[in-house]
Amino acid sequence: MRALAAAALAGVLVAVLPATAALAANPKPDVAVTSAADKANYAVGETFTITVTVKNKSSVDAKHVHYTGGDSEGVDGVVYGELSTGFDLAAGATKTVQLTGKTNHVAWQLGRGYVAFELTADNGEANDADNVTGVRLLVAGAFDDLGGYVFQSESYDAEWTPQTPGVSGVKVVATSADGETKYAEAVTDAKGLFRLAHLPAGEVLLTFTAPAGWKTLAGENGEDDHTPAQVIADDSDEPYIFVPAKKVAVSSPSVSPSASSSSSISPSASSSAGPGLPVTGDNTMLLVGAGTVAVAVGIALALVARRRRVHLQA
Repeated sequence: MRALAAAALAGVLVAVLPATAALAANPKPDVAVTSAADKANYAVGETFTITVTVKNKSSVDAKHVHYTGGDSEGVDGVVYGELSTGFDLAAGATKTVQLTGKTNHVAWQLGRGYVAFELTADNGEANDADNVTGVRLLVAGAFDDLGGYVFQSESYDAEWTPQTPGVSGVKVVATSADGETKYAEAVTDAKGLFRLAHLPAGEVLLTFTAPAGWKTLAGENGEDDHTPAQVIADDSDEPYIFVPAKKVAVSSPSVSPSASSSSSISPSASSSAGPGLPVTGDNTMLLVGAGTVAVAVGIALALVARRRRVHLQA
């Protein structure tokens, strides 16, 4: 059996080693790409320029590097230039190219547009993880309201219906996506409905603070008290944020023994008693009792001595 296993292992090595050697003899280029916009914010209809940096991290020349596809939103007339026609990139070399386009009304509604794409070479790609890039183009100036419901449920993936009971008294705070800037806050009504007014178009973060006895099941798995949301200008006024909340036990505040013992003594009783004896480490009652006994013994001895004197004189 050992001879058969050894033979099988040798067969595997014989089959794998030539393939490995072939791969080593024919490596592929490794095209890495990054991109950046020329401005932090744009107006509707404004031209943008995206600078794209392409690097060949391999020891093999990349042949005809070009963009193979991508996605975009809120932009018009994107011109890819050399990324469309293609170019060769030597091993270890870096090249900078540009693409241009214009923002449109959709970018204003969403608060941003974006351009994303992928680059590859005709002679292959060694690593698909770093040849994809994208840029967000922020377009400020649009505002709209945002509404939703906090409703009763035991599951984070429950669906809301108009008949579902709501949870009132939940505070909802809208901030920027990074949580740094506060935009607005609201409190849910008896139906669990909340409305946040005049939020900037774009991504916001909603944080929920439930009243005692309730826990909101927000986030992807219902384990958070916050959830991201998208504000779209000129959108429908219908609420579209739905967050479940479940009942939880309310813990009662604990009372410390020292507090309860001190509270059992009324101020009037302590004040009427007058100043008390100082508290020391000795047993005060024992000392008082011993003193009393000593006084009684002294008086008895004095009486006995007096009787003896009277008797002698007689």
